[in-house]
Order: sequence, then C-alpha cells, then structure tokens
Amino acid sequence: MAPTDPAFGDMAARDGVRERRKVESVDAERFAELEPKVDPMTWAVGAVVTDDAGRVLLVRENGEWLAPGGEVEAGETHEEALVREVREETGVTVTVGDLVAVTEVAFEHGDRRLAFSFAHYAATPETTTLASDPGLDGEGIEAVEWAETIPENTVDRDVVREFSDRRS
Repeated sequence: MAPTDPAFGDMAARDGVRERRKVESVDAERFAELEPKVDPMTWAVGAVVTDDAGRVLLVRENGEWLAPGGEVEAGETHEEALVREVREETGVTVTVGDLVAVTEVAFEHGDRRLAFSFAHYAATPETTTLASDPGLDGEGIEAVEWAETIPENTVDRDVVREFSDRRS
C-alpha cells in the first residue's frame, strides 16, 4: 500500500459513508482481460457530480453509464485523482466534497481473485461545459452528458442516485 492509500476500514467508519461489497464470478476469458488492469490497482475513485439544475454528470463506456472516475495513481491523494479523472473523462473541473461510499470490489474465477477498493465522492462542478472528445485516447468513453434522470444501465446506480438526490 502506497503512503497515500487510506485503509478501507478507516474510510468506511466515517460518518455518513455507505460501505459496500461487490463480488462477481467471471469466466477465464474475462478474468484474463481484467487482470492487467485490476491486479496492480489498490484504489479507484468516482465522482457523483450534480449541477445547480439537479443534473448528474455521467460517462458511457462499453454501453454502460457510470460516474466519472478511475484509478488513483501512485503519489496521488483520492481528491487529486478524482479531479484529474473527471477532467480527463468529461472536460469538467470539480471541487471534491464528502466521501459518500466505499466499496470492496472483487472478481473471482475458480480459486483466483482480483480485488481493489473504490471510493465515491460527492463533487461540485466549477464548470459545466463538456469535452467534445471525452476521455483519453484508447479509454473507450463513448459519450458524456449531464443526465436529468439516472439511466437503468448505470453502474453503481444506487450510489449515484442516492447521493445525487441528497444534493438536489
């Protein structure tokens, strides 16, 4: 664990933070696809960004909607990673708010397991203009939008919906 990596339990123990666990059994092919991306990762972050009109910032990747975010890189704080990831994926600059949920994420195939921790933070947009070419090259982001309603096919829809509703 890098010096900037907080302990999952410490983060989950904070007031108002929702603790979750997600375990998905996958086939050998999917496990092999995930391994190079997930194996070195300790933490990833996502932003529940809600504007003054109550819309939520979402990105679409591989046909699914999700909160913008990604891996916390070595030497970064969660907040630094969140600001960077939201800007890279959407073009929007945000101010990071409260931690709202932490999730232990695991993928299993037979006796093999890949796992990392994920933190969702509330965030407030400083700008609302979206990038015309969202994401970095090769990232696979198909679209980015300010959504008035949370689509059914949104990853972690319950967290995005709950914490965007609290703000609007």
